[in-house]
Amino acid sequence: MNWYITTNGYAKVHRQNAGSKAPDDVAQICRRLHMSPLVFQPFPRDAASELYMKLWLMTVGAVPWLNVGWKVRRGDIVLYQHPLYGNRLVNRIIPVLKKRKGCKFIALIHDLESLRKGIGTAYTKGKEQTNDIADNALLRQFDAVICHNSAMRDYLVGRGFDPRKVICLGVFDYLTPYAPKRGVLSQVPSIAIAGNLNPQKSGYLYRIACRKDELTVHLFGVEFHADMASENMNYHGSFEPEELPDHLTGDFGLVWDGDSTESCTGNTGEYLRYNNPHKVSLYLASNMPVIVWSESALADYVCRNNFGFAVDAIDEIPERIRSLTAQDYLAMCEAVRREGEKLRSGYYTTQAIERAIQTVNTCV
Repeated sequence: MNWYITTNGYAKVHRQNAGSKAPDDVAQICRRLHMSPLVFQPFPRDAASELYMKLWLMTVGAVPWLNVGWKVRRGDIVLYQHPLYGNRLVNRIIPVLKKRKGCKFIALIHDLESLRKGIGTAYTKGKEQTNDIADNALLRQFDAVICHNSAMRDYLVGRGFDPRKVICLGVFDYLTPYAPKRGVLSQVPSIAIAGNLNPQKSGYLYRIACRKDELTVHLFGVEFHADMASENMNYHGSFEPEELPDHLTGDFGLVWDGDSTESCTGNTGEYLRYNNPHKVSLYLASNMPVIVWSESALADYVCRNNFGFAVDAIDEIPERIRSLTAQDYLAMCEAVRREGEKLRSGYYTTQAIERAIQTVNTCV
């Protein structure tokens, strides 16, 4: 039997920040593959004290692993969505389960915290050790690892991971019933920016200097600071992740990070060299072409397949859009429409999980 670990078996909460969209989609795709759930309680991230969280991990957080040990049998395969919580505990439990129960584990990476947080920033010693355990020691316990793309795979293999057991996802899927029709350029070039609009997370947004007649910026998400915005920005509010594609407006969706409009900077900006931003999946699933940073890991995927274009700096965008003919944009939208069908159906996750199961069953 094949299993998957999920935290979405509890009451749904309002998820306009989309933080749980990708793990929820993976869980839904696992159900379609006739995998059985192993439900874990969500981690109490808003807990009042660090002591409470530690006690929670040692008690409530440990109980679901007893359930895993009770249910799995020899030859079973368990899909683990990485990172979860309690990395130190999990690093000890998985080897014991593999030995005593004869089961195998697959990790599907959502984020590598040691890489995302470890670029050009200072750590507390405890946080650094925890992230190293999660992404180095713990991940090595798995019989197969599904990573984002070839750049992340090269990073892992360069750190000593067995290349036979590291599988590329390609791009995250994005399950939604909405598939808006697109294909006509706006009179004034326009882009959509969706996500957390807080200046500390999306500082670049409030530094876009284009005039209203050069570029229209449509904004979707939480924590928008209107007092810092330019006149060319239109805020549309925040929506549930599954519904957002039906509301997105703009010729292209922008995927950018950091404080600068001249390049992607800081931890999150540098992380784009390795990860698959979920925004790319959101825009493509919404049939919207994308604009990405030229040095990002997905730049080749976007440009090679005519899903949009890549730029070095945001101020290049208006001219790049103006240079497109109506036929150019229509062809781009058609390519995106075909890819969007795949993302809305769960194509990439299905392929990766099936390959990982095959790897687990064949690799000694």
